[in-house]
Amino acid sequence: MRLSVFLFACAHALMRPPIQKHFLKHYVRRHYPFSEQYFERYIKRLNSKNNTLRDLALLEDFPNETWTTDERRKYARLTETYEPIHLPIHSENFEVVKNVNTTFEDVGGYELVKEELNQCVDILQHFTKYKKFNVRIPKGLILEGPPGNGKTLLAKAFAGSSNTTFIAVSGSEFQEKYVGIGAARVKELFKLAKTHLPCIIFIDEIDALGRKRSGDGESSSSERDSTLNQLLIQMDGFQNSDGIFVIGATNRADLLDPALLRPGRIDKRIFVGLPDTSTREKIFKIHMAGKPHDSSIQLDHLVDITSGMSAAEIENLLNEAMLYSLRNDRVQFTMDDIYVVLNRATAGWQPTEHQFSEDMIARIAIHEMGHAMIGLLVKQHSKVARIVINLSSPKTPGYTVFEGDNTVLYTRDSLLEHLMILLAGRIAEELFYNVSVTTGAINDFDEALKLAEKMVLYYGMGEELVYPSKSEKYKALIDTQVLTLIQDAYRVSSFILAECKPMIHECSLILIHEKILKREQLLTIFKKYPHMWNLY
Repeated sequence: MRLSVFLFACAHALMRPPIQKHFLKHYVRRHYPFSEQYFERYIKRLNSKNNTLRDLALLEDFPNETWTTDERRKYARLTETYEPIHLPIHSENFEVVKNVNTTFEDVGGYELVKEELNQCVDILQHFTKYKKFNVRIPKGLILEGPPGNGKTLLAKAFAGSSNTTFIAVSGSEFQEKYVGIGAARVKELFKLAKTHLPCIIFIDEIDALGRKRSGDGESSSSERDSTLNQLLIQMDGFQNSDGIFVIGATNRADLLDPALLRPGRIDKRIFVGLPDTSTREKIFKIHMAGKPHDSSIQLDHLVDITSGMSAAEIENLLNEAMLYSLRNDRVQFTMDDIYVVLNRATAGWQPTEHQFSEDMIARIAIHEMGHAMIGLLVKQHSKVARIVINLSSPKTPGYTVFEGDNTVLYTRDSLLEHLMILLAGRIAEELFYNVSVTTGAINDFDEALKLAEKMVLYYGMGEELVYPSKSEKYKALIDTQVLTLIQDAYRVSSFILAECKPMIHECSLILIHEKILKREQLLTIFKKYPHMWNLY
C-alpha cells in the first residue's frame, strides 16, 4: 500500500494540472490490481508529446464497480501490454515500422535471390527446426549490384515476409561534422532494435558507413572510423545481438571494410544484377498493369529490346511511354511511343533538331548502314536490332542498336567481329564518298583502339603473348600487334561492305525517309541479295 501511495505521489507531481485532475478522479474512485509498470507507462502516455497517444490515454475506459474480479484481471493483462500498433515507434533519429505490407510476391523475377532470402526468413521464423543441426541465425547480408535493380524492394519484402519489425536508415545519416555523433547514432539504432526483437535493420548505401578504415589513426577520417568500429561491435561484439538482422545495400561493395564483410557479421553476399529475360518479363507484367496499350505491344519484343536495362529503367520506359501518349491525346500507348522514349534514353534529347543538310543526313545514313550491315552478317557478335537517325539527339544524330548480351566471356572471333563493326562506319563512307569522309567515326576509332589494346595486353589474343613492360622493345611489339589486329578487321570489313554496296544504298534511302530501320526490314531486303548470304 505504501508503494502505491508513493507511486501516486510521484505521478501527481509529474503531471500537468489537467492531467492531475483526470488521474486523481479515476484513482480515488477506482481500485484495481494494476502493476507498477502499468502506472509508469500510463504516465508516459499521458505526458506524451504525441497528441494522438495522449488523447487515447485520456479517453481510456477504466474498470467500473460492476466489473468482476476476473474482468478486472483480464483488463489489467491487456493494459500491461497496451501499445498502439498503428503508430510508428520512434527514437530521436530512427523509426520502427511494424507492419511492412511488401512481400516477395510484389517483386518480379529474381527467383534465385528470393529463394536464398526465403531460407533466412524460415530460419528467423522456425529456428527450433534448425537448432538440432547446430546452426545459428545469420546476422546479416549484403545486397550488391548496379543501381535500380530492386535491392531496397527486396529488403522490404524480406521484412514483410518474415513478419518482423523493420528499421530503414541510410549510411549517410551517421556522417556528421561533430565528433562522436556517428557512433552515438549507431548505439541508438541498435538500442531501438533490441526493444523490438526480432528486428531487421536495413542500411541503404552502406558504403557511406562501412568504408575501409584509414591507415593513419590521426587523419581526418578517424571520426568515420570510430563510427564503423561501433557498428562492428554492435553487430558482433562482446554483447549478444541475436534477433537483429542487418541488411546492407550498395553498388560499391569493393569499398567496404573486410571486418564488416567477414562471416559472423555479414554471412551472405548476394549480387543483384541486371534482370535476365524471365525477370524482365515479370517486371513488364507488373508495371503494365493499369496502363492501357494497343495490340502493337508484344511482351516478347519488349523483353528483347530492353536487354541490358535495369528494373528501374524498364519501369521508367513504360511510365514515360504512357505520359507521351497522354500528351498527344491518346489513352493507349503504342510501340511507336516505346521507341520514342527508348531513343531518348539511348542518345539523349534536345528541344530543337540539328540543321543538317540533305547531303550530311545521307552521309549519316551511309555510316550507320555500314555498322548495321556487318552486324547483320557476323555470326558470333550480338545481332543488330535497329538503326536510328535522331536529329534531336544532342551529340549522336545517328546510331545503331544491337541486341543485349549477358555473357561475361568472349571469344577472339567475337571481339574481332566487334572491331569490324566499329570500323565499318568509316569504311562505308569511304566506299561511297572516297576520301570525302566526315568526323563521325572519332568515337568508333577510340573504342576500336581501346579494344585492340585490351586484346593484346590483357587477353593475350595477339600473335604473341605480351607482358606489359617499360622497355621500348616491348612498346614497339605492342604497337605492332595492335596495328595488326585493326588492319585485319579493316581488311575483312572492307571486303564485305564492297559486296553489299547495293543493299547499303537501298537501306540508307529507307532510313533517311523513315528515320528508323528495324531488323525485320533488314532481313526482308537481305533476301533480295542471295550473293551476300555466304559472304562471312
